[in-house]
Amino acid sequence: MKLSSASVRLAALLLLAVIVVASGKSIDKIRRLPPGIERMFTRKDGIRPPKGYVSQSPRTVEGRFTSRVNHFDPQNRDTFEFNYLHNDQYYRQGGPLFIVVGGHYPVNPYFMENSHFRDVAALEGAWLATNEHRYFGESYPTEDLSTENLRFMRTEQVLFDLIEWIDFLKREVMGDPNARVILHGVGYGGSLATWARQRFPNIIDGAWGSSAPVRATTNFEEFAVEVGNIIRERGSDQCYNRIFQAFHTAENLIDAGRTEMISEMFNTCDPVDTDNPLEVELFFFAMMFSLEAAMVEDYDIENIGRVCDALTDDEFGTGLEALSAFLLDRYADTRECFDLSFENFIRYLTDVDINAPANVEFGLRQAGYQDCTEFGYFEMTTSPDQPFGTKVTYDLFLAECQAAYGDWLSKDVVYEGVRLTNFHFGATDPRITNVLYTNGELDPLRAVSITEYTNLLANARVTPGAFIGQDIQSISGMDSEELLETKHMAEQYITTWLGSPISPFRK
Repeated sequence: MKLSSASVRLAALLLLAVIVVASGKSIDKIRRLPPGIERMFTRKDGIRPPKGYVSQSPRTVEGRFTSRVNHFDPQNRDTFEFNYLHNDQYYRQGGPLFIVVGGHYPVNPYFMENSHFRDVAALEGAWLATNEHRYFGESYPTEDLSTENLRFMRTEQVLFDLIEWIDFLKREVMGDPNARVILHGVGYGGSLATWARQRFPNIIDGAWGSSAPVRATTNFEEFAVEVGNIIRERGSDQCYNRIFQAFHTAENLIDAGRTEMISEMFNTCDPVDTDNPLEVELFFFAMMFSLEAAMVEDYDIENIGRVCDALTDDEFGTGLEALSAFLLDRYADTRECFDLSFENFIRYLTDVDINAPANVEFGLRQAGYQDCTEFGYFEMTTSPDQPFGTKVTYDLFLAECQAAYGDWLSKDVVYEGVRLTNFHFGATDPRITNVLYTNGELDPLRAVSITEYTNLLANARVTPGAFIGQDIQSISGMDSEELLETKHMAEQYITTWLGSPISPFRK
């Protein structure tokens, strides 16, 4: 079973920073944190396109669209260009426009060429297209990523980029200003798709959001809870208990001042400074996501069972011994020690260069700005119903937001940004028609998505046994009966939104 880690996740700034250190670019080996954590950053984007994917269709064409830097200031006439791709391979005269909404990554043709949405487009005779999100890839409205320039990194600006581009495609590319429009996205792209339908029902005829986080929250404690449930489901209760024991033992040792034991067991570059609460929180957050990254490597959920086999090996007498041995072995080739310096860690978040590897590859600073000002999704360990201890709190994420973007980001400002996002888009009660929300039962993003919804030509479905983004893949003989039902549901709703089907080959 394939999965993403969620971004939302699909995250939070700490996660984002760990990503950069994990990537190993322009960073000495001795100062690297474990690799693979970028998988966790992509939680809000669901499944990302495969790295290095090159278009397989000669009909996929590149384009550039000119958009306003600020859609809401008539006195500001500044413009920028963003990338897009389109493909008319399946188009039949009078057919609709199918859009794969881009997220926090450079534009990529993968989902336009390889997905269930593509298959439905072929049946409907649709023109396919996908866009590049502002501030990603080669689509920058400003010369750098200073806090001042990031003020245009707002969901409302992104939606107007999308809508004005769609109007251009219909008129200038398709030559059909009356073409119907269906949006689709996974993770954050799915959120944008459903929000666009909500805001522009006269332009968007329907939207399918897969694993779409729509409820912003400062405390995304459900993420750790859901991961714990997945460990029980796909690993074992014994594995869950081992992890629980390891994290709580480490907490007790640190609280008792036994930091030398922790530093030795986990090979930290410097002793854990118990007088620095941010460093303590960083240690536990890094341990949690290092473990989770190993479990979801290559989006393969079967890795959970393999990791659990290692953690429950009889060779180790305690959970802490098992966890430290596993992480040391797992990341031995990529780091010589574990760097827990908050100052070193935060400097990668403060790089305003649009060409910095962390910003190019992972969108570190630009996506982090949205977390701090609009979405939150700070993955804390405040719930008792998860195995990763209790040390990761709001203090760490607030400190990161302030260090990266300025002290103006007070607790009240962050809370207000999250509140307004939910107020503007309705969170889990958007009162929207012609929309479908799909989630996997084993998807941590499910907690901030919509799992039950009834409105006119609208629905929500949770697929038993599925993880994030499985429902967007083409129908396969490997699909479970439940997953097949979800894919058929998506096709049926899209067909209904469009009215009478164009294709004479529909079953």
